[in-house]
Amino acid sequence: MRQTNFQYQNGAVLVIALIMLLLLTVIGLASMRGTSLQENMSGNMRDSSLALQASEASLRKGETEVISRFKAGTLSVLETANVSDTYPNFPGASKDPEYQITLLAKLRTSTEAGAPIDDEGALVRIESSGYGRSTNSDATPSAQVKLRSTFLVEQ
Repeated sequence: MRQTNFQYQNGAVLVIALIMLLLLTVIGLASMRGTSLQENMSGNMRDSSLALQASEASLRKGETEVISRFKAGTLSVLETANVSDTYPNFPGASKDPEYQITLLAKLRTSTEAGAPIDDEGALVRIESSGYGRSTNSDATPSAQVKLRSTFLVEQ
């Protein structure tokens, strides 16, 4: 049998083990940084998607408002001023989505000479703004989407 002399070992295994541990730590920190970056990107994507959905819902609410005003015969209010309103309590948004209705033209036709001309339709522009969930340091929404639609309502 051969005897091993432990006096000649200078701790080379310890140095290699510490280097390997340092490499594993660097790899772990890099993967944590990548994961947090991906989490931020998915949060931003969620905010922009929510802002788009809020703006789309507000646009549809504006279109519904135009239809109900046209059916009630109160669309002439738009001749003097634009109508603005919000979509209250939209789930998840940091601020209620808003819409504005602007009358562009009224459609009036008559086939009889001397007969009164009735409103048969209207062309309106609806602009909406939707907001995401996250806010900036000054409490303004960090994601905002604006949509615009030209809407024709007729009998």
